[in-house]
Amino acid sequence: MASQASPHKPKDLHLPLSRVKTIMKSSPYVETVGQDCLFLVAKATELFIHHLTVEAHRQGNKSGSLDYKNLAEVVQTSETLEFLREIVPRKITVREFKEMMAKKNPVSSDSSSSESSSDSDSDSESDSTSSHDDGDKKRNGNGDANVSSSSSDESVNKDASKKENGQNQLSNSEEDSNEG
Repeated sequence: MASQASPHKPKDLHLPLSRVKTIMKSSPYVETVGQDCLFLVAKATELFIHHLTVEAHRQGNKSGSLDYKNLAEVVQTSETLEFLREIVPRKITVREFKEMMAKKNPVSSDSSSSESSSDSDSDSESDSTSSHDDGDKKRNGNGDANVSSSSSDESVNKDASKKENGQNQLSNSEEDSNEG
């Protein structure tokens, strides 16, 4: 069988192949990217983007514009796009966020003072934890110091014997030089 030329043309794509290839190679599981594979992934990505934007436009306003909130709504309501829910969340206001956090952590009505006191409490807890860790380090340091001091005693003894041998060698070499 004769090999057929690739039926695809880079002109058929809107995404730059070099970018798609760079993104694909950023995966630790991808070593090489063939040209056919690169074209297919780029084309599939374009079709996915097209599908997402058409659905968002359909659900959105009829003014002809496409907004982030339309895309987020499609992602949040479609089961097939569930994998994008953390990446494309619905936008919420600061007030809505604070209300959500208040429902999650009902502490007190004065949220600003409770937040600062909880921050200082967590700081003091981390301080006490770190001071406890420091105590462990000191104990370990003392244990290590004992070990290193005994090993340093051995090394001192070895150094002393080396010095004595060195002095003996020096005195022997001095005697040899004095004789000559």
